[in-house]
Amino acid sequence: MQNLCKVELLYGKLLGKTKAINQQPVRYTRKPRWLPKAPTKMFRVPVRPQISTEESNELFRLFTNYRTTMKSIQKQLEYELETSYTGQEVLQEIANKEEVLWAKCMDINDNWNAEVALEREQRLANEREARREDILAQLIEKEENKKKKLAAVEEIIRLEKEKSKTYITAENIDEAIEKALDHVVDHKYALDLAGNILKGNDPSEPTTGTTSSQQMRVQSIN
Repeated sequence: MQNLCKVELLYGKLLGKTKAINQQPVRYTRKPRWLPKAPTKMFRVPVRPQISTEESNELFRLFTNYRTTMKSIQKQLEYELETSYTGQEVLQEIANKEEVLWAKCMDINDNWNAEVALEREQRLANEREARREDILAQLIEKEENKKKKLAAVEEIIRLEKEKSKTYITAENIDEAIEKALDHVVDHKYALDLAGNILKGNDPSEPTTGTTSSQQMRVQSIN
């Protein structure tokens, strides 16, 4: 008990040294409302604040959110007030109306889903048909290109076979040599300004040196 009295006395002395909150002076930060307007500001027109587009959009968004929130709270309070003053029958009727409305909305949603599914199936069928036609056209074009390449290869082979008839092989080399010796070709000729060919020695009348050389070639071959 003595300790409690000492603590109360100590707190009383500390509170006595401090000033009360309601006795602290307060200085006016604004002009009092009962004073008239200053003569220097009598005919002053305040400048309208210029709000940027970004700030205007942000203010519109905040106001929209605030209005939506306040409407939601108001509707909730109205619903709670209505349910507090209505009986069980009224609540059951409201619930039945909501169920009927929900069933109606579900029917509309099912109909929409069925229509969208039908359109989707038709679109997918058209896409599959178009893709099948594209693939078929590509296969036909590929087959035609293959046929063209095969025809070109066969033509090359045919030409090579025709050329191979004149090739000199081990079987016809003797015949080719005799034919070359019998048909001597003179490549020493000249052209005049008119384009006429002026040949030199007549191959049908070989010189003595040519005859001896041909005989030596025949003897060497034999």
